[in-house]
Amino acid sequence: MSLMVELRPEAGPALVVGGGTVAERKVRGLLEAGFRVTVVAPEIGEAIRAAGVECRVRSFEARDIAGHAIVFACTDSREVNHAVGEAARAAGVLVVVADSQEESTFFTPAVHRDGDLVVAVSTGGASPALARDIRDRIAAALGDGWDERVRVARSERQERLARAGGDGDE
Repeated sequence: MSLMVELRPEAGPALVVGGGTVAERKVRGLLEAGFRVTVVAPEIGEAIRAAGVECRVRSFEARDIAGHAIVFACTDSREVNHAVGEAARAAGVLVVVADSQEESTFFTPAVHRDGDLVVAVSTGGASPALARDIRDRIAAALGDGWDERVRVARSERQERLARAGGDGDE
């Protein structure tokens, strides 16, 4: 069992260990969500460098975990990914170990965004490709324009809360 939550950038910055295509995908998703991102890898792809994230071009060190709210281990080395996972778990930091569900403390769902509307699909790490396929089907069924509906709903909720004394319990 798991609990799906929406983690806000205010939780703290993200660390991505790895500089290849999987790392690039994680960086892109984190930036879209508003996170500050640091990437650590001996080689970092040009797309990541151009993304405006902090790049540390060197091997991972356990001290890299400090100050980060979430960590992604996505190198092509089982040994490095394992070390990242161990260091993050020891520090009490949420971690995705791309090549090991068992070593991960969370999974990233396939996400569709339309402004503040966020729809996420997860297979619990079993099949990211299947989660993406389902996400795409849901997005197509929803269509566009939900951002405005969310804005209206937020405004109406704030008005209701103001009338009710603002305790947040509806």
